[in-house]
Amino acid sequence: MVIEGVTLRPAPPTDAEVLALTTAQQAELAAMYGEDQPLVALHPDIAFTVLTLDETPVGCVGLQPVAPGLGEIKRMYVVPSARGWGLSRMLLEVVEEQARTAGLARLRLETGTKQVEAIALYTNHGYQPTPPYPPFENEIASLCYAKNL
Repeated sequence: MVIEGVTLRPAPPTDAEVLALTTAQQAELAAMYGEDQPLVALHPDIAFTVLTLDETPVGCVGLQPVAPGLGEIKRMYVVPSARGWGLSRMLLEVVEEQARTAGLARLRLETGTKQVEAIALYTNHGYQPTPPYPPFENEIASLCYAKNL
């Protein structure tokens, strides 16, 4: 998929644009779920991709290796003003290709019960419901998915 004006670049979890996007994501989720939770520090081994549209950062996705052959998608986000153009699909395809290149055979992720667009994106791309994994096993608003690559 090619969208004019889109660029993708790798970034560490300490990157200013990654921090701005993940902070915006957490604020949106806090408003959605009525919870004011502190922003959890990003694990240093998450490899992020930042998506810019006409040089403005509008999305990101992280890939964290968690076990041999297993990776986890972290903090996938597109700002509300850039939704509906297929950017989330683009980010998902990018992170899956990165996982394959890294030798990962399976990806997992966690999303929330109120994030219907995210749930549709993942299930439409072959992600299947999976039992909750730590630290989400007791979170009633969490849904976990996984996909063999």
